[in-house]
Formats: sequence, C-alpha cells, structure tokens
Amino acid sequence: MDAAPSTRVLVTGFGAFLDVSDNPSGRIARAVHGRIVAGVAITGLELPVSFRGGPARAIAAAEALAPIAIIGLGVDRRTTTIDVETRAFNLGAGLDVDDRTLAVLEPGGPDEVHSNLDAVALAEALGGRVDDDAGRYVCNAWLYLVGRALIPARQVVFVHVPDTGMDPERLVAAIGRLYGRPPALRQS
Repeated sequence: MDAAPSTRVLVTGFGAFLDVSDNPSGRIARAVHGRIVAGVAITGLELPVSFRGGPARAIAAAEALAPIAIIGLGVDRRTTTIDVETRAFNLGAGLDVDDRTLAVLEPGGPDEVHSNLDAVALAEALGGRVDDDAGRYVCNAWLYLVGRALIPARQVVFVHVPDTGMDPERLVAAIGRLYGRPPALRQS
C-alpha cells in the first residue's frame, strides 16, 4: 500500500478569453486536479486571463498549499509544439479579460525573471521543447509575477500548449517522473 502523498505540485491553466471559449490550458488543469502519481498530489486550478488576477490567484494557492513546484499552462495558438518557457519579461501587451493592458508589470522590477525548474527535463518528459520567451501577454505576466513572488522557495515554470491542447496524462506522467518517489521494493 502506498503512503500518503508527501509532495504537492500546483498546475494552473487559464479560462476563456477573446475567441477562445474552451481554453485547453484550463481544461488540462481541471483534468489533472486531484490526481496522485508516484506519491505526488496534483492540484489543478483554472485562472482568469488577467494580468493581475491570474498570477495573484496562483500565488495565493501556492502559499496555501506549499507545493514543491508550480507549473503554469497557457495556450499559444501560433505553435504546434509544447513549449517549456524559461524567461519572462517585465512587459505586458494586449487586453486581458479585465480590459487592461500593462506596459510594465512591476515598476522598478528586474527586466527578466527566469524559471528555476529543470526546463530540459520537463520538456523531455512532455515531448516538447525549451523556449526562452514567454511572450508579452498574460502567460508572460504569470511567469514574471509568480516567479518574483515564489522563487527561490518554490520551483516555477510556464508551459505553452498548442490550441489542440495536450493529453493531461502526459503532464501527470511528467510530474511523476520529475517529483515522484520510486515504488517501494517488494520483499518476497
């Protein structure tokens, strides 16, 4: 019998925005919620597509749950690959669901924030690739603001999925591979 999970990972995705009525990133976060893999409990959370509201909810959930890692998911309709993002910029562009654009995410903050999760290992586990530019929209704001609030105490990374989504089981397996404990050896 497996012991109770000792590790938690928080996975966030976004809800509807613009002409994306069923955001695949939110769908994935909902699908992995409550799963346990290799002793790792996964909490999934859907966030609003808001420069301030989305990151604030992710930070609050991380502070309440104390996960080892926070994996943000977002859709990138221009790609056909799974892109593990390693860098966010202190810049924003475009309107969010609050009809807000933020030119600067954190006045006086650093120009860039870098993920501290092993992006190469995650990209390999997801069958994706590493990318160093989270864009300038809400996904970038998520990585910048969540990273600023939680690094180095927590591992933080952002993953763009194509508009066709990603099989949630692929993410569950990747989390188990990165954070899970090996199964106990059975004695005969």
